[in-house]
Amino acid sequence: MEKYYVVDTNVLLDDPEIISQYKVVILADVLRELEKHKKSYNKELAYNARKATRFIEDNSDKILVDLNDYEVKDDRLDKDYVDNRIIFACKNNNYGLITNDLLLKFKAKGFGIELIEVKEKDEIDYKGYKFVDLTEEEMAYFYENMDTNIYNLYINQYLIIRDKYKNTIDKYRWTGETHKKLHLPPKKIIKAQNDLQECALDLLHDTSIPIKFVVGTYGSGKTLLSTKMAVYHVLEKGNYAKIMAVRNPIGTGEAIGFLKGDKDQKTEGFFKPIIQHLEGGEQEADYLEQRGQLIREIPYYMKGLSIDEAFIIVDEAEDLDVKLIKTIGTRLEKNSAIVFSGDFNQSEEKYKHNNGLIHAINKLKNNPLVGIIVLDKDVRSDASKVFSEL
Repeated sequence: MEKYYVVDTNVLLDDPEIISQYKVVILADVLRELEKHKKSYNKELAYNARKATRFIEDNSDKILVDLNDYEVKDDRLDKDYVDNRIIFACKNNNYGLITNDLLLKFKAKGFGIELIEVKEKDEIDYKGYKFVDLTEEEMAYFYENMDTNIYNLYINQYLIIRDKYKNTIDKYRWTGETHKKLHLPPKKIIKAQNDLQECALDLLHDTSIPIKFVVGTYGSGKTLLSTKMAVYHVLEKGNYAKIMAVRNPIGTGEAIGFLKGDKDQKTEGFFKPIIQHLEGGEQEADYLEQRGQLIREIPYYMKGLSIDEAFIIVDEAEDLDVKLIKTIGTRLEKNSAIVFSGDFNQSEEKYKHNNGLIHAINKLKNNPLVGIIVLDKDVRSDASKVFSEL
């Protein structure tokens, strides 16, 4: 008999599609909580509750709905607390439990309930690469079996091979069919400072992967690498007709009407982190704009656009929610590429628990059209590293 799992309310609010991955039980208490949240004054919470309810309705044939109200038979626990009733529903029926709630996890483990732990949307467990330290025999076996996914990599995940002393020997990307050697741009364009930057440059260089996430910590080079490669693709190789620089200037996706001037004047300063990496700075940016080879855009004004023949850099993407990531990403024509660059650890408070960048990485990994690399080293300066540790 297949195991059924109770899904708690928080998981359904965060990611209702979890229903499609397991045999799922929805309890009466969970349905009541969703109905309550649908009327919440918190618009985000109400939206997520409606979305979860619709998903349950659309997948009702895959779900066991348990409308019983379970009694909490333990004097140590509050009998009216929903989480405790969930525990006893699982205990009475030998259900498992799917949750991202820390306290509920502890209780489930204490009662011996089989548990599937779901990470919250503000966490990621995928960085786009894997280090392996190999003996000479293991290396020989790897090179004899290049078309075998020996190390269980996701599609477009990087494999960094090291010897027993942790010296890097080689780097490959798993395409889904074989391990492919990195293909880097000429060093005169930009030279990587570490292994992960080489992986990022390979990803940015590859026109067969249109959706790219180059993210990471302070000073890791994500915007620099993305900008240099955008210039290379557009001005040197002619792979795309223009660069589109996208930033969310106030972190809300709203209009910028309170600032003085027209749209260009209002947004000009927000693009300095990208413009500074052009060889000629602002003068070059002005020249490229006059030729139609550079466009500055913000998410609020992108609705309804279709973007073709463009290399798009979405900078500071940690300050985008899921809706804005979708708004930007769904603008792409088939002959465009997009890079999301950001550091989710620097996101504004309102995006801490609705972070589109993290959600997209968790959701889109292993898609052949998507590449992801998380840079982890500050390469600006020793002084910069001091402040990054505050």
